[in-house]
Amino acid sequence: MAGKAPVARTAEWIEREYGREKWPAVDRLVSDAMASDRPPLLSRVLREVARQERPSSEGQEETVLGGATIRLPPAVAWAAHDGMVVESVIAACGPTTDLVLDVGSGWAKHLLSVWVAGGPRRATYAAAEYTESGREVATRLAALEPAIRFQSLSFDWRHPDLTALAGHGDAVVFTVHSLEQVPDLDAGALDAVLALAPSVTCLHFESVGWQLEGDSASSSRGYAERNDYNRNLVELLRAYEGAGRLEMVRTLPNVVGVNPRNATSLVVWRATA
Repeated sequence: MAGKAPVARTAEWIEREYGREKWPAVDRLVSDAMASDRPPLLSRVLREVARQERPSSEGQEETVLGGATIRLPPAVAWAAHDGMVVESVIAACGPTTDLVLDVGSGWAKHLLSVWVAGGPRRATYAAAEYTESGREVATRLAALEPAIRFQSLSFDWRHPDLTALAGHGDAVVFTVHSLEQVPDLDAGALDAVLALAPSVTCLHFESVGWQLEGDSASSSRGYAERNDYNRNLVELLRAYEGAGRLEMVRTLPNVVGVNPRNATSLVVWRATA
């Protein structure tokens, strides 16, 4: 039997997997959720779409928590993952935060969940996304909440441009398995984030455990290479730290892995003056 064809995570690949397959499927779930909830409330629609989007199982499956592989119901693993993202982003925000930006936001599940969970009320919530279908779903969902200051913009990690968000003073930026889609991240991507505001705090929820502490069962260079995932995020961040452009605040390798071979690590950094 022929071996599995290697992944080449090109722009065409991303557009097919997400732009034409995953996000249009989510859009259909949004329509169903909105039709069954009258009037549709953002918090309820978000939860219902997330519930339907995930594979369901009444049993237990392998999950990574704190670097250890254990068996848990999938719902518990997903709650741990999404809760870590939302609560970490909210904790990074302060009284002066006026921009919360999700880069590579997909349909903005995490960004809008930050708002619903009590993120800063007066901040702009910006969803920067490569695919048009992802941006459309995000805009449709945000329209359910009249109080949110929401902005959607087209963004490509390979040609980064965040100038549409100029004018903010205190930005909290995050990525969730977005940078993993860029095998070799260019320095211009960090420059674009650093230029956002005088104060920038960035959180990466990415599959970079092996870049932080070496190969393990839950995160390895081999898995990254087979799937053409990112291989240089941590190296680039450390180079910028060495140049005095940013400081690494916290690294938590392999915190949680819904996919136990591709666990999510947390890397937090802030811009230096």
